[in-house]
Amino acid sequence: MRHRRRLGITGHVSLIVVASVIVILAGSAIFFLYDRTESAKRFIAESRAERIAALVKSYDAASPEDRDLLLRTMNSRWIRVRVFARKPALRREIPDAISDVTRLFEQHLKTLLDRPFEIGVWDEPSRRRARSAESERPVREAFRRRRAPGYRLAVLLPQPDKRWLMFHAPVRVTRLEGSRRLIYYILAAALLVLGVTVWAVHRVTRPLRQFAEAADRLGVDLRAPPMAEDGAREVRAAARAFTRMQDRLRRLIDDRTLMLAAISHDLRTVLTRLQLRAEFIDDAVQREKAVADIGEMQTMLESTLSFARDDTLEEARIELDLSALVQSLCDDMADSGQAVKCKDLPQVSYRCQPVALRRALGNLIGNAVKYGKDATVGMRCEDEVVLIEIADRGPGIPEEMHEQVFTPFFRAEPSRNRETGGTGLGLSVARSIIRRHGGDIALLDRPGGGLLARVSLPLTA
Repeated sequence: MRHRRRLGITGHVSLIVVASVIVILAGSAIFFLYDRTESAKRFIAESRAERIAALVKSYDAASPEDRDLLLRTMNSRWIRVRVFARKPALRREIPDAISDVTRLFEQHLKTLLDRPFEIGVWDEPSRRRARSAESERPVREAFRRRRAPGYRLAVLLPQPDKRWLMFHAPVRVTRLEGSRRLIYYILAAALLVLGVTVWAVHRVTRPLRQFAEAADRLGVDLRAPPMAEDGAREVRAAARAFTRMQDRLRRLIDDRTLMLAAISHDLRTVLTRLQLRAEFIDDAVQREKAVADIGEMQTMLESTLSFARDDTLEEARIELDLSALVQSLCDDMADSGQAVKCKDLPQVSYRCQPVALRRALGNLIGNAVKYGKDATVGMRCEDEVVLIEIADRGPGIPEEMHEQVFTPFFRAEPSRNRETGGTGLGLSVARSIIRRHGGDIALLDRPGGGLLARVSLPLTA
């Protein structure tokens, strides 16, 4: 089952077509061989019977003085005639190899002769076998290639003068020539069909692979170029539908950004008026609280707009050394007095949006320093995926909140102080950026205490 799952459409269709072709060719070959064998048996039986019947009628029609001369002319490669003064001994047990031929021979001979006869296998005495060997050499050479046992099928007819007339013919049910060639033909045809099928199916399924690649690009870059409309009619229709979906998604994101910008403009005006009016509050304590609340609202508004803008940012992607980007980020934070340590990083070439990726990693490292007092950054590659791990020794986060903390405006820190809890958008922004690169972020409990943020980035993105 696992091997079947590893096969693509090309493999499945090729297996089905090749298996079907082999079954059809093998069935046809078996039918052909069986039919050819039966036809050969019938031909041997009928030709021998007709030849012997003709010779018997010629012998009966000849005068007694001409029969000896006629006997000498009757002998041929396939039929030999003998006259015995006493009845010769025939082997009545017909071997299985020629039982079908003998049955057909006897049935056909009965329809041609109106006189009694006996059929058996003639075992020629050894002293006469050498004498007839030279005359039967062409027959033996014809049979030798088939390597099947041969028998002498004999027909014994009593004569009015008490003598016995015997016709015997070599009969051999041969292994049909060409059976091995048929096997080679089937294998060659299967290989040919396999090659043509793989080429054809690979060509037909190419738009499907392009469809999958376009879907992956859409998950990484919403403004990726539209999918090429190529292939079968149904595939072209699916490509057009995919392009329309991509356009609708792009318009949806753009409309959301415009809506947030409009709301921001209106809210800024209202907040400015509120801030001016708050200055006229006589109670100094209440005035400071009102101004602080208005300031927090402005901060949240700016963070929300920044999150929306960054979600659709069209920063150009460039090829760079990912380890150098991570190392420079750690060095900058360490130079600013933060407890950040960076392990030896392997050199990895990666195509990304450097500013956005630097911001995402900066948010994760900043959270580790903020809540865990220090951060240790490492990086390694596994199965075409680069893993960046940011570990701390802080209090950690309950396991049931590992996914919840990525929700916008959710803060694991219970206080509403912006200095300790932030706005709740840092992790959301980081995950959004990482997912734009085709990767993801997972939070894990660190052995020995603390939290481990693992960033996975596919090298093929």
